[in-house]
Amino acid sequence: MPDIKKVLIANRGEIALRVIHSCKELGIKTVAVYSRPDATSPHVMHADESVFIGEAASSESYLVMDKIIDAVKRTGADAVHPGYGFLSENAAFAERCEKEGIIFIGPKPHAITVMGDKTAARELVTKLGIPTPPGLKSELKDLEEASTIADEIGYPILVKAAAGGGGKGMRIVHKKDEF
Repeated sequence: MPDIKKVLIANRGEIALRVIHSCKELGIKTVAVYSRPDATSPHVMHADESVFIGEAASSESYLVMDKIIDAVKRTGADAVHPGYGFLSENAAFAERCEKEGIIFIGPKPHAITVMGDKTAARELVTKLGIPTPPGLKSELKDLEEASTIADEIGYPILVKAAAGGGGKGMRIVHKKDEF
């Protein structure tokens, strides 16, 4: 296991505070990043260091890989903890960290990619012998197939888009006529 002396938390709010607290318990220095409106936020105040990364819009700050990587390099952090949301499910960011010699505290890029596709993820865990709940083994062909499978499983069911993340593309179907 690599020796981590300083972690940059590429997030804000409660998750950043939790990571900062855990790092401090382990004797690891912390770096917070912040956008303009977050300048006086608790995560910035509790971190050992902080780096301004942009304006209010996350597309101009927390989601800009170059700004996060630059902050890591400027502060000498060994690792990045992405928290959740923002860059945490971005395989390209995890891969970029690897290429830059930065420890990414999270899944490997391949795992992020596979888990982003629910059908591929289910196929992988099934192949590994990990139990899965009742449901499809592959993508649906049409609504009729979905209805037939739902009748077999029993209602209510959760319908989920294969590529939907963060709760997007989910819908509970309580009975057949809701399809």
